[in-house]
Amino acid sequence: MTTGDRHFHMHFGPTGRFGRWAVGSAVAFAAGQVAEVLAVASGQDRGVADTIFGNWWLAGPALVSVVGGLSALVSGIVAMIREHDRSIAVAFSTLVGLLVALFMIFAG
Repeated sequence: MTTGDRHFHMHFGPTGRFGRWAVGSAVAFAAGQVAEVLAVASGQDRGVADTIFGNWWLAGPALVSVVGGLSALVSGIVAMIREHDRSIAVAFSTLVGLLVALFMIFAG
């Protein structure tokens, strides 16, 4: 006699609210990266201030990418711990957020 289902079901898409936030944040990270590449390819440079904030065409997508990546990390961890959301998309989004956080720690 068994007391439960012994099959492990792995979903691709998120099953909870925080999981959807994690995937959406990872999509925002990817959109920011694409916008950053397009801004650089269009000939934008840093400007007179010699920092990234001297040109908001570069700073805007970069900030969207950083905030999206960190949000994907936090909401992905919350989705995995609190909602037990172990879907592939949430795991990938959390991994993307972890890579962004590690880059910010070790590259800065």
